[in-house]
Amino acid sequence: MKATTSPRPKVPRAGKPLSFSDYRRWVRSHYDGLPGALTAVTGVINGHELLAGRLFGPKAFDVRGCKRLLDAACGNGRYTRCLLHRADADAAITAFDLSPGMLKRARKRVASPRVTFAAADLTRLPYADAAFDAVVCGWVLEHLSDPRDGLRELARVLQPKRKMQLLATEQTSLGWVCAKLWNCRMYGRAEMRRACEDSGLVWHRELWFTPAHQLFKMGGVVVELRRE
Repeated sequence: MKATTSPRPKVPRAGKPLSFSDYRRWVRSHYDGLPGALTAVTGVINGHELLAGRLFGPKAFDVRGCKRLLDAACGNGRYTRCLLHRADADAAITAFDLSPGMLKRARKRVASPRVTFAAADLTRLPYADAAFDAVVCGWVLEHLSDPRDGLRELARVLQPKRKMQLLATEQTSLGWVCAKLWNCRMYGRAEMRRACEDSGLVWHRELWFTPAHQLFKMGGVVVELRRE
């Protein structure tokens, strides 16, 4: 009998959408392996690892008073750790990712009974409507052919009038480097704002890692949204 092998996943290209099955296979293949492991290294190089905590707090994305928080596409747990540090002591955090390899890395990094990890897809979330009162979604919409597929699901599981922090690769020279490195797309701020509004998410305010990032327009699109 001839042995069978899994088909080689297609690589996403900017402006060329993948089928849902190809998208799932590519994400798992890519982030379960070396590229996923390197996210810790690239996070140090671009400063996001060191500066991530600055995006949370009373003067930034404030999660005090929130009791059910979601870290969407949690990756290696960078923002899960920030939520755990900044959230109330009785708050529960759910973190999911499509990549089993990234979930393994996140569990090693954030070991707390207050955090529940799960395997899930951003475009088909297994959570009830209005299940969360705060959401963080970082660096994943770049892998979707249409960001609305993910944004609408996030809006669905977010309670009305509650908040969401979104991070995405911006259409800049530095963003172009990231897009080449991770085989993903980039977004202009106007394009992302329209996608958010089409999905029922109001562009509340822009956030920046540091004043220097704001001055030189670096660090990607980082914005606080509210569900209408």
